[in-house]
Amino acid sequence: MALHKKYKHPLASGWIGCTRYTMTDRPQTPPPNPVPDVGPARAGAASGIENSTVAQDSDLAPEVIFLRDHLTSRPKGKLFTVRHSQYKKAVNQVVSVKGAESNLYNPVCTLLNKISKRIYDTYQNARIYLPHDAPVFFLDHHTAPPMYHGGPFDDKPDIIGVFATSKSMTDFKTGRNSYTNVPYHMIVTTGECKPEAEEGTPQAISYTCQHLEARPDMPGVYAIFANAKGYKIIWSDASGVVSSPFMSWNNQKLLEGYIRSLYFPPKKHHLWDPSISAPILLPDPDPQASIDSRKVHWTIKYNNKKYENCIPLYVSRSTWGRRTAVFMFQENKGVFAVIKDAYRDDGRRFNEVTLLQDIHSEGIFPGVVRVIASGEVHTADGEAIGTARSAVRGKIHHRTKKRLIMGSRGSKFYAAKSVKDLLMAIFDALEVHRALIARRQFLHRDLSMYNVLLYPEHAEDSIQGKKFIVNPPKFIDEILGQLSEYDDKCRALLIDADNSASLKPELLFDSDADAALREELACRTGTPRYIARAVASGKLLTGKSSRNFTKMPTLSTEAKGLYIAAFGQATYEYYLDDDTFHGGKIRTSAPPAFLHRPDHDVESLFWLLVACLILAKPLNEPDAPTQQFVDA
Repeated sequence: MALHKKYKHPLASGWIGCTRYTMTDRPQTPPPNPVPDVGPARAGAASGIENSTVAQDSDLAPEVIFLRDHLTSRPKGKLFTVRHSQYKKAVNQVVSVKGAESNLYNPVCTLLNKISKRIYDTYQNARIYLPHDAPVFFLDHHTAPPMYHGGPFDDKPDIIGVFATSKSMTDFKTGRNSYTNVPYHMIVTTGECKPEAEEGTPQAISYTCQHLEARPDMPGVYAIFANAKGYKIIWSDASGVVSSPFMSWNNQKLLEGYIRSLYFPPKKHHLWDPSISAPILLPDPDPQASIDSRKVHWTIKYNNKKYENCIPLYVSRSTWGRRTAVFMFQENKGVFAVIKDAYRDDGRRFNEVTLLQDIHSEGIFPGVVRVIASGEVHTADGEAIGTARSAVRGKIHHRTKKRLIMGSRGSKFYAAKSVKDLLMAIFDALEVHRALIARRQFLHRDLSMYNVLLYPEHAEDSIQGKKFIVNPPKFIDEILGQLSEYDDKCRALLIDADNSASLKPELLFDSDADAALREELACRTGTPRYIARAVASGKLLTGKSSRNFTKMPTLSTEAKGLYIAAFGQATYEYYLDDDTFHGGKIRTSAPPAFLHRPDHDVESLFWLLVACLILAKPLNEPDAPTQQFVDA
């Protein structure tokens, strides 16, 4: 069994076990003006973002509110006094620009650099410790995208800011005032310029999305939009994006606040995650890659342990939300860790870590990802890293950065070496699902190509000093009477409990557990390509077409004997398809309200199997996809 290697199928991208998008219909207040994640063109959808979270305070002007809530104000004292007259010449050069937007790049950079140098010097003169040994240096980078993004985007920010000097950036200089090939891990802020009277805020917002995808070490980022009339300052993090009002160049308070914030961000505006180090660039291990190709590797510290040279496996394309990033650390075959960072909505009822801990509470539960460590991620001062709360309380979801260190990994189902391996892993996945419902009252709610893996591997420290649960499920190798190469005898691995739920009231973060559980199970959650039909529609399938099933095939003599030996005669007879629709009676009364049920997860596994078989091709066949494949 193999895949069409040259055909870029959507299933073939992303991490082996991380949910891309969820089809969610949650009964809670959504973030204001959410921007859908629609790829490179998504910025155009951001036009409704500006001022979306600026408080409407009758006593204060909008720019004063934005400065108070999202920027760092000038410290008190004569040392920090700034005479705006010293910027007059640079301001005049900006406001006098006519014609193409490219005429703006150098004047805007010149003004920003004058303000940046002045602020940097005042801090030095006041003997205030600066975490960087150079000021923020703004430069024109519009001719090419920054280097080593790690994703498919090639946007070209007009302006970027780095902690550097003109001399130290010589290697990137391509012209008198232009630069190229600056790596993303050097960039701390970006900007967009437009001709007079043109709006560029959506494009500047798009740059923040691309920036945060490339920088898992940055919880949030500032950006600037500028034209000849004035500017806007933008803040973007996992809770969303907020823009200042449009300001004239003659009013530099927000401009100063923006640059000061790059040195010392205001409270709750986290620019850096100190647990993730500046990356190193290593040659691409692919022998077919170009000679200049590099891969960005990060070093991550957690619980006094250092994971060096971590390879990014998955970075969420959805910048506003969980912002999930997954890394692989490997020392040798038995010593590895999968590190998952995500910004968790504080209002969610279930916590992935809590659910996984409950699953493994009586011993290692076969077929479920194993946890090595977990918890919040903190600043150097011990503060939990989170998103900046809006001035309008309750209209934006606050998120806290969580880290999960896992000792399990595997391959996607479409990497099955044979149809037999595929079907055996599906059998074991169903057994894990059944056992989780029966023994842990656990609903996964997002079984998909990303979250069900085969050929599982487990790190050495995931089993040291631990025992397995008593009376584990009977997996396919045991039923067929053959030895299993897996320590828990399971050929499948369920991961990613972000969208999962527990039917145990004590695990709900809610005072009215029963009502909250019904409300939670009414949520439509899952990955769209694999979501059950009833979940997609939000109601039970009662139409005639939904009941037109062929009868289940009868087990052969040998298969029947193996099944009865594994599960018993009573179980075999219970599931006989005799005048029922796969064991279910037709409901004659009005259907109840929709709730997520265990059989919805089973249907998701069916769609997973369908997807794998569509992707499969006979061995030794051409890699080019057939027309039937494209149609499917």
